[in-house]
Amino acid sequence: MEPRLIDDYRRVLNNISAMTDPVPSFPELDPNAREKALGEVARVIATGSLTLGSVLLTAVGLVERVVGFDALANDSRFAVLSLMPGAAALAFLASARTIGALYDASVPPRPLSFLGRLILRFLELEGGYGLFALVVSGLVAVSSGLAVALALPFPDERAALAAIATGTSAFLVAFFGMLTRISPTRRILDGVLAMAIGLIMVLAAAT
Repeated sequence: MEPRLIDDYRRVLNNISAMTDPVPSFPELDPNAREKALGEVARVIATGSLTLGSVLLTAVGLVERVVGFDALANDSRFAVLSLMPGAAALAFLASARTIGALYDASVPPRPLSFLGRLILRFLELEGGYGLFALVVSGLVAVSSGLAVALALPFPDERAALAAIATGTSAFLVAFFGMLTRISPTRRILDGVLAMAIGLIMVLAAAT
């Protein structure tokens, strides 16, 4: 057999061997790598959402002091600004839920009554967790109430009552979520609150 034919034959055999070799296995990932990565992402989301909500709410407050609440609510030039309280409420809610998820991932469930778990969670970190929950829930409430006040076409006592009712409801939902673990009830409450804020923003954009 000629040397050239021999080389071609060997080349074909090598190609066939390479095609039939088993696929090399990849090294197994660290089972905790995903949890660590999610933890880092959660910290970024919590910090970023809190900062974004604060910036939006501060911007609305500054403009309101310059032009007045009536102009902010009724002047079409400030239509984008009227959406900011709702966006801030969603940002604060995202921060609250992310912090709650970090707590759930870090602290195992304890065999206590429902009320006992609420109290113990509030008192974590020498009460710092509970105080932070109050502050963030208050920010959700203020942003939600302001969003309603800017969205309603009648700036009178009815609008004030609607804003107070919305803010109170938002506070209770946000605060309850920060003191409890994830559950179907909490998912429903969070979904209803987020949808309500979204509808308020749509109404604000349309008025």
